[in-house]
Amino acid sequence: MREKKVVAVKSRKRRTLKVGKICYINALPFFHGLPEGDENVNYFCDVPSVLNSELRKGNIDIALISSLEYLHRRESYYLLPGFSIGSRDFSNSVILLSREKIEGLNQKTVALPKESMSSSALLKILLASKYKLHNRFSVMPSDPSRMLAKNDAALLIGDKALFFRSEEFFYRYDLSEIWWNWTEQPFCFAVWAVRRKYADKYPEEVKSFYHKLRLNLDRNLLDIEKLTRDALGIHFLDDKFSKIFGYLFNLSYFLDPSMQQGLELFYRLAYRLKIAPHPGKLEFFPVA
Repeated sequence: MREKKVVAVKSRKRRTLKVGKICYINALPFFHGLPEGDENVNYFCDVPSVLNSELRKGNIDIALISSLEYLHRRESYYLLPGFSIGSRDFSNSVILLSREKIEGLNQKTVALPKESMSSSALLKILLASKYKLHNRFSVMPSDPSRMLAKNDAALLIGDKALFFRSEEFFYRYDLSEIWWNWTEQPFCFAVWAVRRKYADKYPEEVKSFYHKLRLNLDRNLLDIEKLTRDALGIHFLDDKFSKIFGYLFNLSYFLDPSMQQGLELFYRLAYRLKIAPHPGKLEFFPVA
C-alpha cells in the first residue's frame, strides 16, 4: 500500500501594523490607553502633514490623517467607518488671527502653517467663497509670533492655537464656527484611513485594530476628566484643566451621517476652488 504524503500547512505570519498617531491633544481620546508595547502594532507620532506623507509613501499602514488627504488619494485608501475629528460649532484649535477684521483682508497675505492641510483649505474656502476675498498665502513653520510678525494674518492649528496668547491685539476667528454658521453643517478635520494594499492583504489585522480603537475611544469619552488627568497629568485645579476639558468635550469623534454630509460639502467646495480633485463616493473598509 502506497504511503500518503503528509503536507504541513504553514499558518500566515501576522504582520506588524504601523499606525500613524497625531501628536495633538485632540487625538488623545483615540490613543490614550492603547498599549504602546503591543508587538503587533507600532506607532509613529507626528503632525498631520507628516502622517499624510508617510501614509502616502507606504511607510505606515493606517493613520489619522487630514480629511482632505483622503480625497486626494481615495483610490489608494479606505476610510475606517465611524471615526473622525470634527466640530459642530467652535473648535478652539483652528484659529485665524488678524490685525484687522476678516472683511478687510482682501489682497492681504495670510500665513498658513506647513503642518496643516484641511484647515488651510477651509480658510481658503471661507475667504474666497463666503467673504469674496482675494488673498496671497505664505506657508511657514508653525511659529505664531513669527507668522504674525511677517504677515497680515495667520492660521493657527492644534495645541498652538489652543494656548497661544499675545500682548498685541488680534481679531480672533474660529474657522469651524464660521463654517457652521455659514453652512449649518459640521466640519470634519481628520479621518482614519488605511492603505488599500495593506487592508486587502491583512484584513483581520485592520479589523482587530479597529475594534480596539473603538473600545478605547468609547472608554475615554465616557470620562473626559479622567482622560485629561491621566493623559496629561493635569489636576482639575490647574488653569489649563477647564480649557482642555471643554475643548475635548466640544469636539466630535464620530463620522456620523451629518458629519459625512459636512465632509462631502467641504470636498465639493474645495473642488470648486481647484484645490482638490473631483469628489467621488466615500469608500469604507468593512469592519463587521
